[in-house]
Amino acid sequence: MGLFGSERGIGRGEVAESRIEAPMFAVFMLVCSLLLFAQHLYFGNGSVTAALAVSLMVFGTTVVRVEVGLYILVIAMLLSPEIDAGDALTGERRLNLRYDDLLIIVIFMGVMVKLAFEGKLTLWQPSPINWGIVVFYSVCIISTLLAWERALGAWDPRTALFTMLKMLQYYLLFWLVGQTVHTYKDLRTLLTLFFATAMIVSCYAIYTIGTLPRVSAPFEQGGTEPNTLGGYLVICMSVALGLLSQAPKWRHRLVFLTIIFLCALPMLYTLSRASYIATVVSATIVAIVSRRFGLLALLALVLLASPLFMPDVVKERVLYTFDVGGEKVVINGQETSLVVDKSTNERILVWRKVRYLLGVAPIFALFGGGVSWESVLDSQYARVILETGLVGLAAFLFLQAMLLRSTREAYRWTENWVGRGLAMGMFAATLGLVAHSTGTISFLIVRIMQPYWLLIALTVFVRNEAIARHTARFVAQQAQAAMDRGSTQQPVPMRTPRRRYVS
Repeated sequence: MGLFGSERGIGRGEVAESRIEAPMFAVFMLVCSLLLFAQHLYFGNGSVTAALAVSLMVFGTTVVRVEVGLYILVIAMLLSPEIDAGDALTGERRLNLRYDDLLIIVIFMGVMVKLAFEGKLTLWQPSPINWGIVVFYSVCIISTLLAWERALGAWDPRTALFTMLKMLQYYLLFWLVGQTVHTYKDLRTLLTLFFATAMIVSCYAIYTIGTLPRVSAPFEQGGTEPNTLGGYLVICMSVALGLLSQAPKWRHRLVFLTIIFLCALPMLYTLSRASYIATVVSATIVAIVSRRFGLLALLALVLLASPLFMPDVVKERVLYTFDVGGEKVVINGQETSLVVDKSTNERILVWRKVRYLLGVAPIFALFGGGVSWESVLDSQYARVILETGLVGLAAFLFLQAMLLRSTREAYRWTENWVGRGLAMGMFAATLGLVAHSTGTISFLIVRIMQPYWLLIALTVFVRNEAIARHTARFVAQQAQAAMDRGSTQQPVPMRTPRRRYVS
């Protein structure tokens, strides 16, 4: 067995791959070891040496076994440390780097080397999402170039560059998974690692209940980020609930119930109201799409009875929204009788900026002030309009529509219960994050978007696998029908399946 795959079928006079690849890999690791030793002697920084050593090991492992590099990345998404790089690179804002940001680049290079060696390099796995990514990212580039040309005072080019690179990182992860996952065995392995990481994060958050005002994910610099953990747990619970609704055996259902419970407990103690709303939205979507109306009734019962059993801090957090000592909501310059807390009022005030932008100049209304302009943190959609204008909003909504379309098609077309549950969960998770993003920038947060795009790529695999199976079945049926008729007529053109298969 060669390093890069099976060696069966080697003809006489041909050299086995392992006889070439193993020496090449050994020489590569030797050269890397010598370079590491030299740089450690020169710089004397043990942390940098360790990071470089791990990166080179991951690169070499990825070249040999692409899937192993992806497994390492899945685990590192929520469990890698953050490094405070200060404000020297970004100017106005402090830059927090996470080790998995570097791992994505390392693994990407390893995958490129592997695919180029095998001659299997492809641009993208086919899906409607590809056009959504290209359109939205192109608009972001155009609006940023316009901001650079106008030299806006509130716009920092270094912050814009790092924000654009962060967005590119998500799409790069989507590409990596699409190039790596080829079988349902790969998909199940990645899902297992994903849920195992989620359980570690959830247990850590449960352990910190009572020690922190609001629980958060591990290894965070500069304070906790409960909204981030809440959005991540919404994705985990949505996928687990989708798999639960499709699981054929009770032992599978028990596993997913356990996952949902372990994720729900720390989600409550994030005290993130946006996460509460997103959880209700995603659970409702799963119940409606799967036609599990008992689940819908149970959800309604839990919401009605929640004042009786919810922790006091959760009830206080929800009631705090309409605190009598808060601030009155102002609409069109007129105060209303509605009183909300300061945090909620800030999420309302951000739309005043949007209204002002739309009335300043046509170029601002169309393309905004460039990526990272104003750096709004309280609303994804307000930020999109401020940064990229109405054109950017249309492109962003188009991307979300393609995400929903692809997840829905994957659910309707696949025959595999794991693929069907994953697709349903990601359809619900996308709508849940839409609700979540009304109170934060959910589609820009690294610890939410990295797992999200990983699972979206797996859902695209489910969709493409269903189409491939349907195509093979259709061709076989047409060939059999032609043989039965003894006809030489051309077969009927194939159509994409429109109804969900019945397993």
